[in-house]
Amino acid sequence: MKAILHLTDFSEVAQNAYAYAIALAKKYGAELHIAHIYDRPYASIAYQGGLSAIVDAEMDSKIRRELIKHLENYAASTSTDGVRVLLHLWGDQTVWRPDQYIDKAPNTGLIVMGTRGATSLWHGGLFGTNTARLIRHSPVPVLAIHPKNSYSDYQKVLLPIDIFDDSAIYLIQSAVDFLHPWKAMKVVLLVINTPYVFYDTPSIDKFLAEVKNTLRHPNMELRVYNDISVEEGLRQAMEAEKADLLVMGTHARKGLAQLLFGSITENVAQHLQYPLLVFPPKQS
Repeated sequence: MKAILHLTDFSEVAQNAYAYAIALAKKYGAELHIAHIYDRPYASIAYQGGLSAIVDAEMDSKIRRELIKHLENYAASTSTDGVRVLLHLWGDQTVWRPDQYIDKAPNTGLIVMGTRGATSLWHGGLFGTNTARLIRHSPVPVLAIHPKNSYSDYQKVLLPIDIFDDSAIYLIQSAVDFLHPWKAMKVVLLVINTPYVFYDTPSIDKFLAEVKNTLRHPNMELRVYNDISVEEGLRQAMEAEKADLLVMGTHARKGLAQLLFGSITENVAQHLQYPLLVFPPKQS
């Protein structure tokens, strides 16, 4: 982990995520990029045959000067204690498409972003929050931080898995490798049985044996929870286990598949109030 990217809109939600990002940068010994994305002002001009839009350079320059002040004040609002901080102001970028701008912050291995969650069916259910959409498109892991979250060293990490998913072992290995600085951390692999998806004991035992033969982690166990839905099972497990972090993977569904089937990971990002670390799908 050489660099962490923190996206901010200067809100209190972002400020809380900023403090969390600083703590992680210290733990990893990484530099911290802080970026604000804004829309540049455009003006329409007439030309022979129609209209064209161009950037209003004077207004853009004024806006940038003000935003740079905000960015500098934001960065200075919390002590970084030796963490190298780099500031970025990017115009005309889509917040939830980090694949389009992540190269502007070299060596980024993690994106940290605050989330308010879904505020309504229209906002969360139909279109999703920026954080949930960013999770779907990010080429690197994303850490979503709710306002109620504050950093403390990870003692226990909860990792829900689908034992019939071919990428389950890859996700577990990715999480263990990624969280290597927390050497005493316990990893709890979580299987959630619902009325619609039920995992039988022989299948669970077979998967656990495969995990033990493939992975080497001194403090890992598997537990089974039963609930009406995966989301409620996760809520129950996080509260019962008193875990510090929830780790999930995403299939990165897009288009019609996303509309029809949605994403449990994105639903969790919008509705559950726990630190959520999400890994992108395995590249083929």
